[in-house]
Amino acid sequence: MKTRNFLLFIILCFSFILIFAGCLNKPTKPTPSPSPIAPLNPKIISISPDSGPSGTKITLLGSDFGAVQGTSQLVFKRGDNKTFVGEIITWSDMNIYARVPQLMKDTYKVFVIVNERLSNQVDFELKPVGSGTTCTQCGR
Repeated sequence: MKTRNFLLFIILCFSFILIFAGCLNKPTKPTPSPSPIAPLNPKIISISPDSGPSGTKITLLGSDFGAVQGTSQLVFKRGDNKTFVGEIITWSDMNIYARVPQLMKDTYKVFVIVNERLSNQVDFELKPVGSGTTCTQCGR
């Protein structure tokens, strides 16, 4: 009887070990991959200087401009919605150094287009040098 009880005990222990070991090796659910992060719109924090004549070198500080310019643009928009593109000197994700295009006296909305996404707008006041300044590109 003792031998029989001992064998039952061994079989019972062995069964628990197999069941317990089977629970530990259950396949786990795959971890879902993180959803892709939507690209952020570029943001201009400041423009310096915020006024000057055509040809003035300006610096834009901001974020999400992209590491390289590629097809991105710095745009000056006049009150009648006519736009002009700034001449880029250097471009990085947080800084743009550019030259103001040939423009007529006015206050322009300046913004950046990166991968078809528009930044916020900041003002730049064009102050022509001397009297009689003309601009062949402006249409005025």
